[in-house]
Amino acid sequence: MSTPRYQSAPITCPNCGHRFVSPVLTLIDVGQDPQAKSLFLSGQVNVAICPQCGHGGALSTPVVYHDPGKELLLTYVPPNLNLPEPEQQRIIGDLTGRVMSSLPPEKRKGYLLRPRSFFTLDSMIEAVLEADGITPEMLNAQREKAALLERLLRSPDPEVREILVGQNDSLIDYEFFQLLGVNLQMAQAQGQDQAVQQLALLQQQLLGWTTTGQEIAARQQAIQELGTEISREGLLDKLETAAMAGDQTRIETMVAVARPLVDYLFYQQLAGHIEQAEQAGDLDRTAKLKALRETILEVTDAIDAEMEKAGEEAAGLLQEIVDSDDLEQAVRDRLALMDEVFMSVLASNIEAAEQAGRAADVQRLQEVGNVLMKVIQESQPAVIQFINHLLTAEYPEGTQALLEQNGALLDPELLEVMDMIHEDLVENEREELARRLSQIRKQAEDLILP
Repeated sequence: MSTPRYQSAPITCPNCGHRFVSPVLTLIDVGQDPQAKSLFLSGQVNVAICPQCGHGGALSTPVVYHDPGKELLLTYVPPNLNLPEPEQQRIIGDLTGRVMSSLPPEKRKGYLLRPRSFFTLDSMIEAVLEADGITPEMLNAQREKAALLERLLRSPDPEVREILVGQNDSLIDYEFFQLLGVNLQMAQAQGQDQAVQQLALLQQQLLGWTTTGQEIAARQQAIQELGTEISREGLLDKLETAAMAGDQTRIETMVAVARPLVDYLFYQQLAGHIEQAEQAGDLDRTAKLKALRETILEVTDAIDAEMEKAGEEAAGLLQEIVDSDDLEQAVRDRLALMDEVFMSVLASNIEAAEQAGRAADVQRLQEVGNVLMKVIQESQPAVIQFINHLLTAEYPEGTQALLEQNGALLDPELLEVMDMIHEDLVENEREELARRLSQIRKQAEDLILP
């Protein structure tokens, strides 16, 4: 996924007068930066939080929104900037010109010559959502959640906040937690430590105070309880314990996480438990185990149906890319839709083509994979690209030379990112690569912290 192309703008906090620099995004091009769309729609672009006092708010900046897939070119200039008409036209012209120049000639269509102007940012967002089939009712619900989040952040007193949460329990759903999570990620990315602390505290409070939060916490606990090396027997024991306690959330979560273990052998073992309970005359256990079996069947059927649908969509997406004239542009246009399911479908198609001896299909599909990896690597932050280069360089001479040649990237943040990647490698049982990264990290640490 590509990274939105931010610029830096000087800001003076209206609350305390502190001056600081904040990222702004004036051109939101969904074709180039798919991630920018979700940030824009959730109100997470052109928002600044003062590092001095924690005061936050929207910035007044011109915005051009472009979605080539839906043929949308929208413009907005904040009225409070009081810009003369010629200056407004110049700014919008520069931004739309960047859109035009980024497209190959065959992609330049008539809608680019007729941008739609908006007097408010809300009306611009509504136009984007309308093109996505989002109803006004859905939009109003999102606004209510955003307003509630702001009220909660302005009410730091725990007692007052808990009362407010209790009055709005139904509004604090999974979407609300996603909105809170996006705000937390943005504050972390901008280095706003005070805002990060406030948002993290609110998140922890909501996990305990709300119906949805308690469900999320229960699911997290169920996942942790499963561990990383659960067996069929262990899974069945944990599910039976949850069934006896009537904990439906734990049952559904464990089945979803451990779906590969729920197979014919698993059902045989469950049938054995049911038979054992019947022979012992334990009517309560028998009934609960039979209800457990029905729940497991329902959950697995739903998961399988969802995976089948995702596989069909991924196969269709792959076919669109394979049939395209410009492979790289097709990948870039659809990058936001490519996930682990897509990668799995791509791999299985390559394997099937190889087994069938279709050399031309194998070559085309491998080209898709190569282009996808290239685009992903290009879109990664500089520090991630640097670590990838280090992992492919010869150790220790080659890695040492790379580290010394890239002094600008040698800082404590590099070590933190290395630690995060190392943890991920260990969790995915890629011990050799994790060991290699540990060696390189020691080299970097010696240069950063001599």
